[in-house]
Amino acid sequence: MRLLIVGFLALLAGAAQAADQSSMRFEVRLLGLKAGMIEIAANVTDRAYAARTQFRTAGVVGALKQVRADVSVQGRVAGGALKPQTYSEAIDDGSRVTNVKVQFAPGKPRLLSGDTGSSAPPADTSNLTNAIDPLTLLYVALRDQPRAEVCRFEADVFDGHRHARITLTGRQPSGDIITCNGSYRRVSGYSDRERENRNVSISVVYVPAGDVMRAERVAFDTKLGPAVMDRR
Repeated sequence: MRLLIVGFLALLAGAAQAADQSSMRFEVRLLGLKAGMIEIAANVTDRAYAARTQFRTAGVVGALKQVRADVSVQGRVAGGALKPQTYSEAIDDGSRVTNVKVQFAPGKPRLLSGDTGSSAPPADTSNLTNAIDPLTLLYVALRDQPRAEVCRFEADVFDGHRHARITLTGRQPSGDIITCNGSYRRVSGYSDRERENRNVSISVVYVPAGDVMRAERVAFDTKLGPAVMDRR
């Protein structure tokens, strides 16, 4: 379910030069019913980035009436890659409530403070020095990108307690349109019940937008059924 709500609304400027600004808006639907809107704005400089999101469900889908999220991240840009430094989230997805602050750099990521909402043993982060947070994950995966770079995304993700691995490398072209198929694999830090559905299938459809490819639709599975994010 957290794949559904970890979007972000407003990206705050991290520096005052060479800014790359963009915006995205997705309508989220679950079981064919509107669940909410995700607004994504970005301001990435040559050296730094910062982000904050707030998401509330639309209330059409009864099971999602209480879902809410407030997520933020600050990081640096190195060689064109976004590297998170501090990440915080306050999420209530209807079954788990978190309120954490995580430090990603320097060194391995670690929980600084807060309640992870989980009784499962936390993930070992000793080998996760290149991991990213869920918010950075969403932006990097859905931002406009050159056609040659589409479907070449793999990353370790850490949210303060759990380690997951996302892969979007299955490239399926159809004319000018490209569909990337992959998975979100729960690695560690999850309860036995959460690990019952260890691999979540994901697909992202990209369409031409000038000289780049633009994410138009995201589809993935949740415990309540299939979910879709359509660009608006």
